[in-house]
Amino acid sequence: MWSKAPPPTAAEGARIEASKVGPCMACLSLVVQGLLDIEQVFVGGDYQHTKSGNIRRGHWFGFCLCVWHHRRHPFGNNSFAQMREKWGPSLMDGSRTFHETYGTDDELIAQQTFINEQRQAA
Repeated sequence: MWSKAPPPTAAEGARIEASKVGPCMACLSLVVQGLLDIEQVFVGGDYQHTKSGNIRRGHWFGFCLCVWHHRRHPFGNNSFAQMREKWGPSLMDGSRTFHETYGTDDELIAQQTFINEQRQAA
């Protein structure tokens, strides 16, 4: 499949890779809200590129989501209902619901940037 987007620069590629091996930003949002224990945050996942006006904003503007929050794939023996009850809605449940639950794209991008910086400094 051909993409109009140029390949990521070295810095963008480093951000994408660092994000993908870190914690899910939606899971962390639930921790901050007191709705999920830190031990239940999924680590590793997909890089969600964000859009503006249905146009991808660029490789820098994205964040990590676990496969539940990104693609609505349940973990282990959990049913869809169990996943939704414990880990909340997936992006596949609709953008409005997702962002009302976890924050705006810009908030999640900022959270991802902070996490990447903290992990790099450690």
